[in-house]
Amino acid sequence: NRFSVDPIDSLMPVPTVSAMDQGVKRTRRAVITPRQDVEEDTPRKLSAPGQQAHTNCRCLRRGGLCTCSEDADWLRSKRPQAAKYSPPHLRAAVTLKPAAAVHTVKEAPQCTCLRRQGRCSCEADQRWLQRKRRAVVPYEPPHAKKRLDELEQRRADIAAREQAPEPRPLRPNQRALARRWERSLESPGTARFNPLQAEGNVVVLDDAGLEAECPEQVFAGQGIKALPTLEAGSYHFEVQLLRDCALAVGWSSAMSSAASWDQQAFGYSSEGKKVHASEEEDYGMPFGKAGDIVGSLIAWKSEAGVKTASISFMLNGKDLGPAFIIGVDKEAQPVPLQPQVSQLVSGLPLHVRLRGASADGLPLAFPRAGYSALTGASSNDFCPFSRAVSEASAERTSMGLTEEQLCCFAVPDEHVVELYDLPDSMVVQSAKPEELGKRLVDQLCAQLGLPPKCLLWACSVFARATSSDKSTALVAFRRACHAEKAVTNTADSPAGQERLLQARRLQHATVASRERLQEWRGEAYRPKSVPTAARRLIHSSLQSQMPLAHIVEERKLRSRDARSSGQ
Repeated sequence: NRFSVDPIDSLMPVPTVSAMDQGVKRTRRAVITPRQDVEEDTPRKLSAPGQQAHTNCRCLRRGGLCTCSEDADWLRSKRPQAAKYSPPHLRAAVTLKPAAAVHTVKEAPQCTCLRRQGRCSCEADQRWLQRKRRAVVPYEPPHAKKRLDELEQRRADIAAREQAPEPRPLRPNQRALARRWERSLESPGTARFNPLQAEGNVVVLDDAGLEAECPEQVFAGQGIKALPTLEAGSYHFEVQLLRDCALAVGWSSAMSSAASWDQQAFGYSSEGKKVHASEEEDYGMPFGKAGDIVGSLIAWKSEAGVKTASISFMLNGKDLGPAFIIGVDKEAQPVPLQPQVSQLVSGLPLHVRLRGASADGLPLAFPRAGYSALTGASSNDFCPFSRAVSEASAERTSMGLTEEQLCCFAVPDEHVVELYDLPDSMVVQSAKPEELGKRLVDQLCAQLGLPPKCLLWACSVFARATSSDKSTALVAFRRACHAEKAVTNTADSPAGQERLLQARRLQHATVASRERLQEWRGEAYRPKSVPTAARRLIHSSLQSQMPLAHIVEERKLRSRDARSSGQ
């Protein structure tokens, strides 16, 4: 032992401790005195002066005395208070208790914690473990994770495919079909549903074209038209319902849509109402049951130069009486019409059969005397489809004109002609330009065979002199057909009658007449043209086929422009 006492040194006298040193010792002992609540393992034994120290003494013998027991007590008092690291999540979770209660806490038999700070932290550890387990993501191998991603993507594709609407079946090009069907459209002898005039999802089921069906109900217009297009005679066709459905049956012009009933369409709906110009009126009995047969009749008449058309309907053989008479009010003139069947927006989809349209098909179930089936349409009563489109388009333009536009010559160029080489007698008798215009209108009406009432009918003809010597004048017609008739009828009148007025188209008029016409129209006037580019843009954006009437109209305009440029 390095602290052992040499026998020679033990014989030397031990120096006495002064009173001051004893006081310092007492103070130091008071500082390092262990806490009262900690029991001492061994009693304190101080070595008396001159007594030999213990052989196992390891202290520094401060003051010449052995302090091993005091050092052991001081070390034991410091160890329970040693700071130990605790995680941040436990610092707030663990509730510290007074140090005096450390030794009074009874340990539970199931305690498995480390007893940080001398206390049980099992509950706090359990809460921390539960909170961490929620955020723990189990390890997945890369191939398993890739497989799960592929399965999830496949499920999403299947769900999107089920929810997405089915794509519309591709139809042949409308222009190619129009060239293929040109002979049937321009020549008589064809009576059937026309697939080129089908709107929506309506399809023709048989090769003969006598059965049509709408496979599904959509909240949009659907319908189909039939051939031929008629402009004279008395004809009758029937539509037989093959299942319960909601529809309307009637006649319409070539420019009308098969899915609607505009100002040139006349129908009878299954709700018991007649339909025209998007308006409905009570007319007959409702229908719509499987087996019902709806008949539609039209009769063309011409009296005193006025052409009219009467449309009536039949339901299961019962005549419902006249529904529409076209041309009586002089506001609208009849145009060539063709059969039409349209699906109503609310109701079951249609499935019908056309009767009386083919010799091989079903005949009329309830024929009416004086009316012929569509199969018996003569060439005199038949109207080529291209001419039907032109007349319907011209009539639509005429119905949109007003009296003010006619007097200002704010009408298309096809409605204006120039009168030249006016008779001297008429010029001399007319002192004022207004009188000359009135005399020209009277003579033109007599020359063209227009009824006298046309003067009172929204001023259908207006004339006005263009030169100072009154040798030329411009005439505006409400209908382009009257202007065309005035140009073609330039031959001399028979002997004994006054010479006919000479007329020519506006493109061949004098420069003075054109300048005067531009002055009358004003700078705000814009000539109307066929919206070919707009139609193509609209139908391409909607991904739909262009209507047959628009294709035929464009073709006719191109041929007319080619003839004009050749002249």
